[in-house]
Order: sequence, then C-alpha cells, then structure tokens
Amino acid sequence: MTFAVPRAAAALCLVAACAGQSLPSSTQSVVDPSELYPLHAGNAWSYDVDTGEASTTLAIIRVEAFDGHIAEVHTGRVVVRYELLADGIRVPPGNEWLVRAPLVEGATWPARGGRTARLISTDTTAKTPAGTFDRCVEVLETGGKLELEVRTVYCPGVGPVSLGSTMRSNVSDRAVTVSAKLRGYDVSPVPSPDR
Repeated sequence: MTFAVPRAAAALCLVAACAGQSLPSSTQSVVDPSELYPLHAGNAWSYDVDTGEASTTLAIIRVEAFDGHIAEVHTGRVVVRYELLADGIRVPPGNEWLVRAPLVEGATWPARGGRTARLISTDTTAKTPAGTFDRCVEVLETGGKLELEVRTVYCPGVGPVSLGSTMRSNVSDRAVTVSAKLRGYDVSPVPSPDR
C-alpha cells in the first residue's frame, strides 16, 4: 500500500477535527467542556495551516447552526455535526468525543477514527497569531486505523487554538505533518442549554 494523502485534504481533515482554567488535582473539573469549543451559531475561527509547503493556507471554521444540542460546523465543503452533552462534546451518532469530562490530566475517551484521546495537560499556554492563551486544555489522540497522531489545544471561551496532525507511512517510514494555529476568531459564549 502506498502512502499518498494530498496535503490540502490533510489540512481540511486536520482543521475539521478540531480550539482553561487551572484544574484541581481532584477528579472534578472546573471547566465545562462546552467552554472549550463554543458552538453558538455564527461563531467562526480562522487558522494559518502549515502543510509543509512554502506558504501557509487559510482555513475557516464556522458554526452554521446550533439548536442548543446539535451544532453544524462547516470547514470549506466539509460539514461536521457535534452534540453538546452535559459531559462533553460528542461526534454523533457513535461514541466518539472531542472533549469529555472529567477534564483531568490522564483522562481518556474514544475519539474519531478509532483513536484514543488522552488529556495531557490542563494548564497549557498557547501562542498563536491571534494572541497568547493561558489555562488551556491539551488533548492528544493516537492510534486508530491510520495510526494518526492528533494534538489539539482548546482554550476556554475561545475554542481550538492549535492543532497538529502527524501520519507516518508504513512503506517509507516518512512522516507527514500538518499544523494549524489560530489566526482570528469571532466567538460568542454558548447559551446554557437544557441538558
């Protein structure tokens, strides 16, 4: 099997996969998972995407619809639906999650593509073209069919601010990495849903 993933397609997949307060060492999280990706209709994020080419690509994510429970998020021509639940943000219809409570270091949950997500930090600082964000949550997804590694940093009230995806070829042992940094955002807080 050859390893051929167009970089532009990889960039869209990376951005679509997608950005805290200091958390106590107890099992109770202080941040509501919905604060890590505000899914209010009209919220939008732009990213500088580095595919390894000479220049970066601009990617835009926009929440087109949100009924208080289901959000429809558009990235170019890709549409992803997210379900906002009391214990996190799920990717319906299965048991795959973007973020899931409890938001404590070491917590794990099933992620997209058969990967396993692990919360690796609850107090990350992220520097992006849109600014520096403190008290963010860093999630690492590994495994799955493609052995893809996805690292996402989510900041309360802002959303995903940094994303990175690495895929290694079994044939050439070459790694392809795509990364995105938040360039700008227009975010309103999510109204408290009846969950």
